[in-house]
Amino acid sequence: MMTRFNKLLSTLLASLTVVSAAHACDLHGGNMGFGFSRLHPLAQQHYQASAFKALSVKHAKQVDVVVDEAATAKISYVIPLRYRDVNVSFIGSDGVEIVGESAVLLEQDSGVYNLTFTVKRPGSSHISIQINGLSDGKPFSLNQKIELRSA
Repeated sequence: MMTRFNKLLSTLLASLTVVSAAHACDLHGGNMGFGFSRLHPLAQQHYQASAFKALSVKHAKQVDVVVDEAATAKISYVIPLRYRDVNVSFIGSDGVEIVGESAVLLEQDSGVYNLTFTVKRPGSSHISIQINGLSDGKPFSLNQKIELRSA
């Protein structure tokens, strides 16, 4: 049988548990676990990571082409908000002609640019891709390359 002390101790422990649970749920929006406030440390970590996403420029690393025939390389990009004035320049090695613009200002936050080029001689060549702009107001520069094999 429970003594008066045991009942008092049980009541006190139950009260502390409710107070602790209510305080812990403040981090979850104050509604007992439903919702996930931005004040929660795990939520803060998620929002910070998404705010610092890197610029993404993707394309085929190697392309097989036919000499003297126009070819196209699809260049997909994602520009997070912290990047501005992103300019992409295309420079062909000897025997590679860029058809159209050799430099493009990427104005949208994401998209695909179709780079058209012609290879004038058989063998190996490449297109250098130089990406310049501002990241958080500071200049940045990236270099990538597309290897070309022509027959």
